[in-house]
Amino acid sequence: MKPRRVKTKHRLVARLEGEILKRIRARTALSRVELARELHLAPSTIGIYADRLRKEGFLLESTKAGSDFGRPPTLLTLNPRAGQFIGVDFEARNVRATAVDFSQQPLKQAHRTINRGETAGRVLERIESAIAEVRRVDDLPVLGIGLGVPGTIDPARGLALAYDLIPGWLNVPIAARLRERFGVPVHLENNIRSIALAEQWFGLGRGVRNFICLGIRSGIGAGVVVNGQLLHGHHLQAGEIGRWVCAPPEAQSLEHTASISALLNSLRTPAQRAEPTVEHLLRACQSGDAGVVKLVTQAARLHGWAAHQMHRLFDPEKIIFAGPLTALGDAYLATIRETLAELSADSLLPELVNSTLGDYNGALGAAALALHQWEPVREPD
Repeated sequence: MKPRRVKTKHRLVARLEGEILKRIRARTALSRVELARELHLAPSTIGIYADRLRKEGFLLESTKAGSDFGRPPTLLTLNPRAGQFIGVDFEARNVRATAVDFSQQPLKQAHRTINRGETAGRVLERIESAIAEVRRVDDLPVLGIGLGVPGTIDPARGLALAYDLIPGWLNVPIAARLRERFGVPVHLENNIRSIALAEQWFGLGRGVRNFICLGIRSGIGAGVVVNGQLLHGHHLQAGEIGRWVCAPPEAQSLEHTASISALLNSLRTPAQRAEPTVEHLLRACQSGDAGVVKLVTQAARLHGWAAHQMHRLFDPEKIIFAGPLTALGDAYLATIRETLAELSADSLLPELVNSTLGDYNGALGAAALALHQWEPVREPD
C-alpha cells in the first residue's frame, strides 16, 4: 500500500502547487502570507512549495512598491518565460489558434479557412497546421493545448462526438491525435463555452458572477456562467440552444433561421458564381442594402427572443454577444434590446453587450483552459 500512498501524496502536492499558480494568476502578484491566508495553510508550508516553483522557473519575486512602514513584502509573480499554452477554436468556416505565455499574455495567432464541404480529416489537418505555426514562438516549451470544439464533446475521453456542419465529424478522437502529434496534454471544451471562459478571464465577464455568452456563428450556442461556474449539464449539453424551435411564423430551429450559415444561405442565388461571405454580408448591411438589412434585423429579433428565454431561465446580470454580427455595433444590439424589452415586459433586464475580444476570443479561452488545467509534474522519488 505504501507506493499508492506515495503516488497520492505527489498528486496532492501537484494539485496544491497548481492552485498556488492559479491564485497568483488571478491576482497578478501575491505574497507568501497572502497565499497562506487564501489557502488556509501555514506561511512556512506555502514557503516550501512557492520556493520550489521559483527555483524551477515558474515564479519570479518582486518587491511591492509604495510601502510606508517596515520592509516591503516580497511578491510572487508568474514567469512568462516558463512556457506557453496553445488554444484552438474552430467551427464550420474557420480555424483560429493562439499561443499565450505562462502569464497568460498572447504571443501569436494563426488562421485557417475551412472551405465548404471539407471533411473531418481535412479539418484536422488545418488544426494541426495552425498549432504548428503558433508553437514556434520564442522557442518556449509548449505545456498544453486547449480546444474549443463545435457540437457535442466527451472531454473525459477526448472525443468530438458530432457536428452537423462538417462532413464525417463523428466520434473524432481529436485529443489523442493531437497528443500524439505534439506530445503535450490536450483539453476539450465546447467552442461557445470556450468563448464564455475567455469573457470570464479576460473580457466583459470578468468579475461578473452570473452572465451568458451567446455565440452567433456558423451555429448558435450559449455559454452559461452561474455563481462564477461554467455550466456543462448532465450530458454536457448545457447551452446547446441552436435546435430550439422558434416561435411562429418561422417554426424552425434557431440555427436554421438565425445563424451566420442561415444568413449566408439566404444570400445565395443560382446566378452567383462565388459563395457569399461574412464580409459581403457585413458590408451590404453597413451600406444600407435594404434586403440584407431586413435579413439581419429578422435574425437579430430571433437573437433577442433567445436572450429573453435565457433571461427567464437564468436571470443573468449580463448577456455578451459574440460572433461576426457584433461588428455592426449598437445597430445590431438595438434590435435585440428592443425585442428583449417587448417580450420581457419588465425593467429587471440584463445588460446586453457585444464582446470586445475579437475573432480569437474562443482560441484565447481554449488556451486559458489548458493553462488553468496545468499542474507541475511531481513523480514519486
